Amino acid sequence: MAEKFQYILIDEFQDINQVQYDVIRMLALPENNLFIVGDDDQSIYRFRGARPEIMLGFSKDYPNAKSIILDVNYRSTKAVVSAARRVIERNKNRYQKEIITVNDQGDNVHIQEVRHPVEESHYVREQIAKAVAAGTEPSQIAVLYRTNTEPRALVETFMEYHIPFQMKEHLPNLYEHFIGRDFQAYMRMALGGRDRGDFLMIMNRPNRYIGRDSVDRGEISFENLRKYYMEKDWMVDRIDQLEVDLKVISRMTPYAAIQYIRKSVGYDLFLNEYAIKRKMKLEDLQELIREMEERAKEFKTIEEWFAHIEKYTEELRLQAVTRTENRNAVSLMTFHAAKGLEYDTVFIIGANEDVTPYKKAELPEEMEEERRMFYVAMTRAKKHLTISYVREKNGKAMEQSRFLGELFQNRAIR
Repeated sequence: MAEKFQYILIDEFQDINQVQYDVIRMLALPENNLFIVGDDDQSIYRFRGARPEIMLGFSKDYPNAKSIILDVNYRSTKAVVSAARRVIERNKNRYQKEIITVNDQGDNVHIQEVRHPVEESHYVREQIAKAVAAGTEPSQIAVLYRTNTEPRALVETFMEYHIPFQMKEHLPNLYEHFIGRDFQAYMRMALGGRDRGDFLMIMNRPNRYIGRDSVDRGEISFENLRKYYMEKDWMVDRIDQLEVDLKVISRMTPYAAIQYIRKSVGYDLFLNEYAIKRKMKLEDLQELIREMEERAKEFKTIEEWFAHIEKYTEELRLQAVTRTENRNAVSLMTFHAAKGLEYDTVFIIGANEDVTPYKKAELPEEMEEERRMFYVAMTRAKKHLTISYVREKNGKAMEQSRFLGELFQNRAIR
């Protein structure tokens, strides 16, 4: 093999893992004619096994290697490059370099504080509309985020205002989660539905001790249920209460219905037991409900909410089927998916603690990787970069990301 390949060139070297490096070192023997290209500041695949320290230690493994620093950014404006540099310079384990650019100063990086994700989505929508009106093609606009669940509010707002968009990754559908399906089943039954599948979903959430063998095939009859349990008064009382609850829910707004199902019907008690039994974090499940509540506030009737859910689900299905790079549409993607791409205008949303950096990043090397991800996201912008953060999310107070503090020398952003 060494006789066949006298020279070996490796691109994206910052993403190499240990096994790959060991193989390359063997292939390069005995001449060690290796030419590697990489940017240690863009190593963001540790979760796949990438080890940026391999690139940082390359000169120790090959003392005769010559290093050439490519320190010119040909993509971004001086304002973007300067801001991104102030963030990435906080990392200790990196090659020290002073990135410059030949481009103009450009607009300052804009930081926007908003109340919550829904307000953030409308702010981004308005700014995109202004950019398009000023001549920017939608395909030259990107909205970036740390995790693939962040853009839910954004997607719903874009759909509502008919803003064309494309997504590089799958967005988990909140309404197809078992919690979302449970609440929809309750409300369908409240509106008069008697589907057996819906009833089986909710009959013991919370536990009412209703057995599957008591449930007729086809449509559900509460009268038949009462007859089945006629010798158990306490069971008849539970069935009566469920029917009363459904009548109450039928007269409510979607938001009020969710609150009622949680507190009065007892769904929160079921969820607590569910989390304990499956050793899951209750907070993560409650977060899903709070997010659903926030979106439900915008609808006056359950029927309107159902129509929205149907439209939203269909749009996600179409996104998965027609995913392409050729549409003249705004791009929505995670920091990871954006690597290697560039856009005239970039929005980074959700610049909050526990989001970016992600809440599970605890070790120093994990935090440095989070910072590299933020740096990668910032440097996708050619001309305009806007970063937004929220004050609260699903009823919880949120802090701005530490990276914004680093961006402005740790001064609070107002």
